[in-house]
Amino acid sequence: MPDWLVYIGYVAMVAIIVVLSIKLGKYVDIIDAKSNISGAFIGGVMLAAVTSLPELFTSLSAVWIVKENSMIIGNILGSDLINLAFFGVILLIFGRGLKKQKFSAFYYLALGVILAMYALVAVGLYLAEWMQITWFSAVSPVILVLYVLFVKKMPKTSDAADDKSDEKLTLKQAVVRFIVCAVVLIAASIAMTYLTDIVAGNLGLGKTFAGALFLGVATSLPELISSVELCRRKNYNAAAGNIIGSNIFNFTILFVADVFSFIPDSSDIYILNGDSQWLLIFGAIATATTLGMMAIKNMRKQSIGNAVALYAVNAVPPVLYLLYLLITTGVIR
Repeated sequence: MPDWLVYIGYVAMVAIIVVLSIKLGKYVDIIDAKSNISGAFIGGVMLAAVTSLPELFTSLSAVWIVKENSMIIGNILGSDLINLAFFGVILLIFGRGLKKQKFSAFYYLALGVILAMYALVAVGLYLAEWMQITWFSAVSPVILVLYVLFVKKMPKTSDAADDKSDEKLTLKQAVVRFIVCAVVLIAASIAMTYLTDIVAGNLGLGKTFAGALFLGVATSLPELISSVELCRRKNYNAAAGNIIGSNIFNFTILFVADVFSFIPDSSDIYILNGDSQWLLIFGAIATATTLGMMAIKNMRKQSIGNAVALYAVNAVPPVLYLLYLLITTGVIR
């Protein structure tokens, strides 16, 4: 396949993902307005699972199709860091509309779960040989159990539905269109893995770095665009649930990819190298600062000092991702 056609195909897949993400954000807002399902559950499970489909299917494709397991850890940890970087930028842009908003206290637990998952991945990376059970790591099922326990604790319902949406779509129509967008997103995700592997080879990039950059950025677009759409509609709680829920769901993809990595000549997915180390460190710091941001925002008394602190903390994740790119490309040594 000619190089120019590969690059055009990559851009086309990105464009498709962007359009689908805008639609997903719209349909989620309608479902939130026209049902009694809690915004935390809609954003943190329903939308998070769908916007994480690219990470899921690109990771499975990396194992089964292009057979590049080193892409997986870069894809997952890279996507999580990018998600928080995007979230920080979104909150900086929509800072004024956020003044009267409060984040659900449940997100404190969610971010704590993410930090615990980072710790588990660190064990999987640094103690890979000790954690190995047959073909997969003992860390992977623990991550899945932690996610299941998290979902059980999540509030499922809210007060009776209060339909404030001016959309003409019914709840049923919104749900059906939501599902259709999800299916198309799967197809685009698989195509994205093929194209990323070719681009990485053409540019001579490491597979972990390629996973973090090309797969991580592209597969995080659904979270970015749908969250922007939700913030534009002043549904900040669902936007936060989308980002945080996606990051938690992304870790469970490590379990799925690890279990399906039993094919011959397949390697462990917990591959320790310079790229995965930096993603692990920066991702954990970005998660901790997001937790701090929510604690500051939810304080009873809001002052000018709090506002300044919020802007400073929201800027940390984007700076960390930029720093990761500078380090891994050799600009900073």
